[in-house]
Amino acid sequence: MGKKKEAVKLGSLNEVLDNYNKYNEFSRRRILVVDDEEFCISSMRAVLYSQGINIEFQVDFCITGKEALEQVKKTYENGMKYSVIMTDFSMPVMDGIEATAKIRSYLKSKNVREQPSIIGVTGHVQESFQQKGIKAGMDKIYGKPLYAESMKEILSEYYINK
Repeated sequence: MGKKKEAVKLGSLNEVLDNYNKYNEFSRRRILVVDDEEFCISSMRAVLYSQGINIEFQVDFCITGKEALEQVKKTYENGMKYSVIMTDFSMPVMDGIEATAKIRSYLKSKNVREQPSIIGVTGHVQESFQQKGIKAGMDKIYGKPLYAESMKEILSEYYINK
């Protein structure tokens, strides 16, 4: 009888350890998606899911640059971090370019050495817009819509192999 209780305790302990390890993995490899259009959020959700990303545990969604900045602050203050931030350029309250500059500035002020990759995702594919994004601190710019092949490239370069 005592052996059964011991087995249950070990099983429970193993479950706790598994969940702890999963949490640690999720906290190290998070993604933030910032877009003010519900259709774009839904599309990004579907494309990320199609690439094997656990939407519930690994991805946060914001609809303005200001909200994204606050989310980044909260995430880093709680001991977690983002590997990738994907942001639209044109949003109300604070656009993606301003948000990128402020996120970079905030993380620098906190001495965060391992900065997230910030990917601009926009309908503005003109060179002048891309240069503004790069100048603000974006690592790369992709045009909308973002298809599975582009997402696979982003995840491979900035998420999986980071």
